[in-house]
Amino acid sequence: MQPRRLGNVPQPFGPLFVAALVSAAFLHGGAAHAAAVRTDHVAAELVAERSAVAAGQTLRIGLKLQHIPHWHTYWRNPGDSGLPTTLSWTLPPGGRMGEIEWPAPERLPVGPLVNYGYEGDVLLPLQYTAPADARPGDTLRLQAQARWLVCNDVCIPEQATLELQLPVADAAAADNGAHAALFAQAAAAQAGPLSAWTAEVQQAGQDLLLTLEPAAGELPADAPEVHVFPYVEQLVEPASHALYRSPRGYALKLKLLDGATVPPRLDGIAVAQAGPGASGTVIWGGTQRSVEFSAPLRPVETITLPDGARAVAGDRVPTALRGGAPVGLLAALGLAFLGGMLLNLMPCVFPVLSIKLLGLARQDGNARRLRAHALAYGAGVVCSFVALAAVLLALRAAGSAVGWGFQLQEPGVVFALALLFFVLGLNLAGQFEFGLLMPQGLAQWRAQRPAVDAFGSGVLAVVAASPCTAPFMGAALGYAVAQPPAWALGVFAALGVGMALPYVLLVLRPGWRARLPRPGPWMLRLRQGLAFPMFATVVWLLWVLGQQTGIDGSTRALVGLVGLAFGLWLAGVWRGAAARAGVTVLLVAMLAWGWPVSERAASPQAGNGTASTAGSPHTAWQAYDEAAIETHLAQGRAVFVDFTAAWCVSCQVNKRLVLHTDETLQAFARSKVALMRADWTHRDERITAALGRLGRNGVPVYVLMRPGREPLLLPEILTGGLVREALSTL
Repeated sequence: MQPRRLGNVPQPFGPLFVAALVSAAFLHGGAAHAAAVRTDHVAAELVAERSAVAAGQTLRIGLKLQHIPHWHTYWRNPGDSGLPTTLSWTLPPGGRMGEIEWPAPERLPVGPLVNYGYEGDVLLPLQYTAPADARPGDTLRLQAQARWLVCNDVCIPEQATLELQLPVADAAAADNGAHAALFAQAAAAQAGPLSAWTAEVQQAGQDLLLTLEPAAGELPADAPEVHVFPYVEQLVEPASHALYRSPRGYALKLKLLDGATVPPRLDGIAVAQAGPGASGTVIWGGTQRSVEFSAPLRPVETITLPDGARAVAGDRVPTALRGGAPVGLLAALGLAFLGGMLLNLMPCVFPVLSIKLLGLARQDGNARRLRAHALAYGAGVVCSFVALAAVLLALRAAGSAVGWGFQLQEPGVVFALALLFFVLGLNLAGQFEFGLLMPQGLAQWRAQRPAVDAFGSGVLAVVAASPCTAPFMGAALGYAVAQPPAWALGVFAALGVGMALPYVLLVLRPGWRARLPRPGPWMLRLRQGLAFPMFATVVWLLWVLGQQTGIDGSTRALVGLVGLAFGLWLAGVWRGAAARAGVTVLLVAMLAWGWPVSERAASPQAGNGTASTAGSPHTAWQAYDEAAIETHLAQGRAVFVDFTAAWCVSCQVNKRLVLHTDETLQAFARSKVALMRADWTHRDERITAALGRLGRNGVPVYVLMRPGREPLLLPEILTGGLVREALSTL
């Protein structure tokens, strides 16, 4: 006889099956329960901090949002665009729901804009108070109509009706639920009070400077980067966010939107980014990563940065474009010294040093004269670096976006250098002698003071070195320009000492002259041979001038050089005061006609080889564009940026020997790396700011930007192996 069935359940197991269902229903009803709603981009769910609630008790309810990769929703102030998430509640009678307690958001660049929001998983908590007359055993039904805007390249409004079943229990029976850890994380991400700190805002027109400083003590050296998020919408430009760090605290430059109503106070939150001290007591004195501030606005004529303020992050900065490891004063001095020593090996400086060694070979072995010669040369190098640093710092203090090699961004300076090296080349070739062109009294004064020539040689060596950047120099100079003047000048002085020291030691070392051949015809031939590196330098400078002013500018300069050579020849042929005056007038007229105009070349791509033809290695390179960088990184594609300039010798050498080789370009292509070239031949504030964010102040700089990771800075002197090693980290 077949057993009788109850539905699909064999009757012998019917009572057990029913009991299991009853037990499951009891367990299910004994804990808060909600069903998640999934859209194409977000999974939304209501969750509770505890498994049950007592009558009249308060607990936290949260909207849990899980975004698919690269999509985001928005904070209470969405930034440049977007809408905040909203919740409309239907609650049991007698229950109350608070407002969303917003966790700290992220800055989300979208092209030239910046939004405030969340990616990945986020929990938006609220305080819920149960009805006072709720009885144990009841189930409270909480319903919310959730609306959000989810965006990537496009924005899609979405909504869902969400429900949470919340059991009522005795107070002692309400334990932590399955989502307690999520609520703890959300609490840590919410802003705490800003205690033991001061906050103030300077306002000058549309510019704001928010300062956050500890009331006692100094900011730790390893203090993390801070992002600021104002509460009021459409008040400031979210993309304008230039952060500075000083020994006293943080300073942040903001910009008011046109037409914005200026409140008496700026309210918002400051969020410490990932890094040392970001989630402990090192920064804010509490456990939160973020703090809430309310800073009064103080009108001023000009906003003033705190002493020693150093740029950390600049306006419209790509998320991945951040600096490397911080450099301290002692490290900067050491790096500058090493960089100065290596600068002697750069192609800019070597011809000048060759001339110095040739001149030294002519001198007798008098130890006193040699010592005076060496010290005068060293003084010329150090004083020139300090003077150059003083001009650089003065220009930056006046608001100019300049860096190492700034003088070569001016066509007039490039032309003057071409004239100088052309004259030196003619002199070495034996076409004229300086002493014959000088007034007799000046020539005698110079002959009696050989140290003056040595000092001038030191100045010339620094002038020749300015187009080059040696290893270790980049980090040192990047640190120097952001420091107080005394520290900055000290770093530049260390650079000068490093450059001068090898030559000074060689001069002062006894017995080195005995290894040189005896004076003879070889010295004349060597002198004439050294003229050709000078002429090659002139050719390069005229090429730079052509990049800056076009073919017409370089042609005018060539005519000026011909006129200069003609004038020097006439000065050697004609003698007498009248003849010298005539020659001087001729020279001035020719040089004035040949002086270049300070205009960019007609081609928009001129300046650094960014123009390209089919089949050229330049075709892979795009012009520097921070919005395009953000787009590539958002799509998971790495970006290699070449910060370069036509007047940078090291840049051109690296370009031709490494970056433009088929092997390197194929390695970039295999790794699907986007290539960008930041051309600093002309002054460009965007590129200067980008270099500052990387802790650099000159070119070359090579950086590999990797999605979701810190940028990787490569050395100033490249090899194919170094590039491939960097690509292997992707």
